[in-house]
Amino acid sequence: MKRNVKNEFKELVRISTPNDRFWMSGYLDAVIEEDPDTIELPRITQEKDSSRVLETAQKNIQKTEYMSMAENIQAQPQSQVLQTAIVNPSINISAGNPAQSFTLPKTATIVYGTETGNSKKIASQVQNQLKGLGLKTKVSSTSQYKVDDLSKEELLVTIISTHGDGEPPEAARSFHTALSKLDKNLSHLKFSVLALGDSSYPLFCQTGKDIDQYLSKANAVRIHDLGLCDVDYEETANAWSTSLIESLQSGIKSAVGVGAVMQQATHAQENEANGNYVASNFANGNGNQNGNGNNGISQQSIPQANAPKNKNFYLGKISQSINLTDAKSGKEIRHIEIQSETDIDYLPGDSVGIIPKNDLATVSSILKLLKFSPDQTIQWKGNSIQALDAFENKISIRFLPKRVLTAYENLTLRKLPDERLDLIDLLEEYLPHESIDRQAVVDLLEPITPRYYSISSSPEAHGKNEVHITVADVDINASKRNYKGLCTGFLFQFVEGSSVEFKIQKNNNFRIPESNADIIMIGPGTGIAPFRSFLFEREALGHTGKNWLFFGNRHFSLDFLYQTELLEFFDSGVLSKFNTAFSRDSDKKVYVQDKIRENGKELFEWIESGAILYICGSKDPMSKDVDDTLIEIIHRARQLGKIDAKKYLDNLIETGRYKKDVY
Repeated sequence: MKRNVKNEFKELVRISTPNDRFWMSGYLDAVIEEDPDTIELPRITQEKDSSRVLETAQKNIQKTEYMSMAENIQAQPQSQVLQTAIVNPSINISAGNPAQSFTLPKTATIVYGTETGNSKKIASQVQNQLKGLGLKTKVSSTSQYKVDDLSKEELLVTIISTHGDGEPPEAARSFHTALSKLDKNLSHLKFSVLALGDSSYPLFCQTGKDIDQYLSKANAVRIHDLGLCDVDYEETANAWSTSLIESLQSGIKSAVGVGAVMQQATHAQENEANGNYVASNFANGNGNQNGNGNNGISQQSIPQANAPKNKNFYLGKISQSINLTDAKSGKEIRHIEIQSETDIDYLPGDSVGIIPKNDLATVSSILKLLKFSPDQTIQWKGNSIQALDAFENKISIRFLPKRVLTAYENLTLRKLPDERLDLIDLLEEYLPHESIDRQAVVDLLEPITPRYYSISSSPEAHGKNEVHITVADVDINASKRNYKGLCTGFLFQFVEGSSVEFKIQKNNNFRIPESNADIIMIGPGTGIAPFRSFLFEREALGHTGKNWLFFGNRHFSLDFLYQTELLEFFDSGVLSKFNTAFSRDSDKKVYVQDKIRENGKELFEWIESGAILYICGSKDPMSKDVDDTLIEIIHRARQLGKIDAKKYLDNLIETGRYKKDVY
């Protein structure tokens, strides 16, 4: 029986250790160098296969924006690129560089940047793993870490999330900016980055990618490739950290393929953009959550229509939609209840993500301008789809980001004004020349992304098969037209019984505390949403800790959200203290920070006694004004300078005693 040497070798590589693979690659390279005539590959296969490998690698690298790696691959001999695949045949060939050896460092610093607490949680886990190797470790948040200290570090592990349109967390902005301006040689520094994000957004894990590139450009030594985590991050993060430890133990750079991970992320984005919600796991590019060792995302069959389409997608029905404000109020704010036939996996502090549809009248106008018939087949993210379906349900047509406008300028060779533009504005004023393929315009566009709303219900009080959100109407006054916000307009049109798809975004950094812990909640406007959830949950669970709420809005008689419920909580003692600020009810505007200042002495006593602060609502200016007021209170109560008072507040954040959900 003829032996299948190729399959035997693949199996041998599969069961080998990283050290074994490194030895194999070096041994084969040496044999070829020593006597190349004895190892003659069929000429056609060698030429065609190596060209195909290079072509595939370059395409994947372009998708991932790692153009520097593309240059490395182009500069390598073809045999060396093929050798990389031999080191670990399961990786995507776009990883580019063969394995590198290094010495185990003695110290390590783990820096995390987070909004929801996930990065901090992973940082603690990685610290314990590094301690197990005998390394002296320390953990620091990006807000506390001094970039100048990089010159003293041996190993830097950065774990950081991305928020909004590729933005770093608020606490990581200065860290991100400082690294972008690095002008020193960090060739002594070993590093690795784990990025957290949401693949439904175009700039998936962008902050982590930025950090990885900034350090690489400063000549720091990447000992383990960039890891990319989607919303369900735990499995991926665990696999990444385990592989990092294995790399450190073996002293060999892991052959995990950045390109493989990125290709999966791209695939996931395309799937979600097309409505194909699948369970996915970006575990280092060489394994999926089913453990079958194949690249790409795993898929699960969905047995029933109302089951989650992945771990946190649900199909529900609107059971109630109530206007919380008076008809004379200047703003409509609705309480919306969504019911599902299956239990919804959420806790107080989490958010609901809604993927809205575009306005049909606007979509019809866009199709006419592009000369697409509604049933015409176009391409969207690699799939064939009818034009009407694509523009109504998949493609983002509102407030096009700068990168899309720049690409449109490059395509049409027309200069656009520096202002907000929707797709309809773009096509009405700057329609492409007839010679430009309309599909090329579609290719520039991005998918609709979820809009998130803080959950205002309690699973203990309201049941596990329904969720409530508190949504404020958004009026947009553009130069050409006035209209509603995309998602608020979408939600406000629903009547009871309407179906809606939604997902749950976990926020482990914004949880109710232990039963006996005291809390101070600051939530003006729709920022009240999570605190309604907190109060119902604490009451249902019989918590004994005290609850103090600061709420504000414009008018007492017109805009007092959940007035009856909150006053009942106060009367029953669930709310120990309740302060309100209605800014338009007096000649002098009064905001929540003014009420906080009035109660500064008692509030600080609560803090000193262990109370936990929470704030939800507008980031700018509300949360910044509250922070300034808290610093002022600390300054007076402790007789501290402003710098030390700010450090006191920062320490509350670092120790989890001041939690923010601001936007």
